[in-house]
Amino acid sequence: MVTPSTRPSHDLLTEKGVIIKQGKGLTRVALVYPNTYKTGMSNLGFQRVYHLINQEPDIACERVFLPNLRQKKNAVVSCETRQPLHHFDIILFSISFENDYIHLVDILRQAGIPPRSSDRNHLHPLVAAGGVACFLNPEPIAPFMDFFLLGEAECLVNEFFSLFHQYPHRTDLLAILETDLPGAYVPARHPPFSKKKIPVRFLENLDHIQTHTCVLTSHTAFKDKFLVEILKGCPHGCRFCTAGFIYRPPRIYPKENVLKAMDKASGNTRKIGLVSSAILDHPDIADICEYGTDHGFSLSFSSLRADKLDDPMIDLLHRSKVKTATIAPEAGSERMRRVINKKMTEPDIFLAVEKLVAKDILNLRLYFMIGLPFETDDDVRAIVNLTREIKERFLTVSRKQKRMGTITLSINAFIPKPATPFQWAALTDDATLKRRIGIIGQGLKKTPNVIVNLPSVKTAKISALLSLGDQNTANVIETACDHGWAYAFRHHMDDCRRIIYTPKPIPAVSGIADTDPCPALPSLPWDFLDSGISKKFLAAEWHRAAKEKQSPACPMIDCRRCRICTNENALK
Repeated sequence: MVTPSTRPSHDLLTEKGVIIKQGKGLTRVALVYPNTYKTGMSNLGFQRVYHLINQEPDIACERVFLPNLRQKKNAVVSCETRQPLHHFDIILFSISFENDYIHLVDILRQAGIPPRSSDRNHLHPLVAAGGVACFLNPEPIAPFMDFFLLGEAECLVNEFFSLFHQYPHRTDLLAILETDLPGAYVPARHPPFSKKKIPVRFLENLDHIQTHTCVLTSHTAFKDKFLVEILKGCPHGCRFCTAGFIYRPPRIYPKENVLKAMDKASGNTRKIGLVSSAILDHPDIADICEYGTDHGFSLSFSSLRADKLDDPMIDLLHRSKVKTATIAPEAGSERMRRVINKKMTEPDIFLAVEKLVAKDILNLRLYFMIGLPFETDDDVRAIVNLTREIKERFLTVSRKQKRMGTITLSINAFIPKPATPFQWAALTDDATLKRRIGIIGQGLKKTPNVIVNLPSVKTAKISALLSLGDQNTANVIETACDHGWAYAFRHHMDDCRRIIYTPKPIPAVSGIADTDPCPALPSLPWDFLDSGISKKFLAAEWHRAAKEKQSPACPMIDCRRCRICTNENALK
């Protein structure tokens, strides 16, 4: 029961599925999403962790989000019982995106908790973090954390709380955590660039779980939409993309699990969103869509591959009342699509557009990147030309339908990501990035029925710093909290330039046997993490990109190319 002193927030009153535990003897965990309520509750991983922790019988997990920082009197309190953050036993940050790192410091400060682990003691809650941003590269926020839990929560939650109950004293727990819990990382006991590897934990298969919306609310980016994940990872191996490498091999949720999850939406909403980096690679996607439409659900999809949109699938999209389709060519020229390993041709794209519009799916979202390795200005002009050609075909079919939709172009700056073949790249310099943004902006200026969203150079610099940074980056984050990013970049100019704009030496792997180690080079900040994938494989993919050579998709069964399927620590 919620007492008057622990009255829930207004958002709680509109939620379905919220969990409130009260009573003596409960360990209290604040699960913090370092962004707004609307953003956090749109995140399926955050919802999954909330559900998992609350399945522990002696744990009460409550959600905390970024308060309005302009109103300094706003306390940082939980949604469920309005308890201040410093009253909890454990503060666990769930971080999906590096750009939220700065909010982590803001939240701790506003709660009256020292951001740096070295400034906290037994009177403070334990402060930890997990989420995909952390198991790519935790180092930029390592000085703020007592520990990290790296990998998928299903592998870690139960084991961690078992140890927590065995070692209730902070010092004792942190002393044994790394040795007794694979996937735990305690920065104070693990020097930067240490040779000791920390495994990143992944489930071997998804046969016995299902990730879906646990708390349904209208106050999200997907208003009253029930999200269901159908596949983790992506087999296609686009060289810029973390999903195609960190989650290798891709794992498929069994159809039966997906359908049971969809049934849970009944009575609460008629809108279901199917979520994956590779929706159409699920072997039972047609059956799943058929089930959804037969049961009266309106379906939406996170993204669709143009080369996999056949007629039966487009018919299902039409029956599912889909009004907007998202296609991600990522590059405008065939050459650049070979470089990034995006196996999608112009005929694939044109045919998909024509078929979608012919089936009354009149609104298209197209995703492109600029600033990719080996890119030229001509490759960027190709984005303009490809968009114009898509628009012409779009208009031709739309006129026959006597209805006109909109093409929305989202242009993103390439950010090098750890655990990908492009992890050794640097961010494109400001002048080049601005020029290429201008090529697209001017090339598509005032084009009817085309909306263009262009990237920010400043945001790209911040993202690159937080993606590629080492533990010195924590100093930049704190300075940015106090004085803003422009001042922080000037004040820490040498560190920022080194991290953002300096390419890293790339191993030469030609002629080296699969069983031989990767040639020694200066370590990357995240090299101490073992996600199972071979560094030599990533380097070989870089060299294939330089030669404009494509690589086959992950077969999702036993093979030896990236070494994950032969690494006994990778999946368990």
